[in-house]
Amino acid sequence: MSSIDQASVRRQWDKERSHFVELLDLRLESVEKGKAVMRMPYRSQISNGTGAVHGGAIVSLCDTVFYVALASLYGRDQDTTTVSLQCNFLAPAVGPDDLVAEATVLRAGRRICYGEVTVRSGSKVVAHTTLNYLNTYPDEKPKKK
Repeated sequence: MSSIDQASVRRQWDKERSHFVELLDLRLESVEKGKAVMRMPYRSQISNGTGAVHGGAIVSLCDTVFYVALASLYGRDQDTTTVSLQCNFLAPAVGPDDLVAEATVLRAGRRICYGEVTVRSGSKVVAHTTLNYLNTYPDEKPKKK
């Protein structure tokens, strides 16, 4: 199994991340084959009325870090899309601790990929997510007439 150049992957991530990812300030910490770790700094702009991180921000973190874990297996050119995502919120994520999400691909099939993400705020697990992704291929796309 070949190792992944962490510094190179992080530089590429920082260079190519989307506007939405920038808005949430998602920071790639590490990538291995089928695994990824990402950090979302706590700040008031992503909190709800109670001061806890908004659930939508947590779900976005989970979806994004799982995509990176998949890309470590299939490459960034593989077309893939989220089919289902089930996020269970286990505790409020209140500051000042950042959220750290650890993604693991549990099944990497040709079409369907399945995995999980655990999100921590400090030492506390605040969310657990399971995801299904669908890989698509160019020969499956409708032909343009």
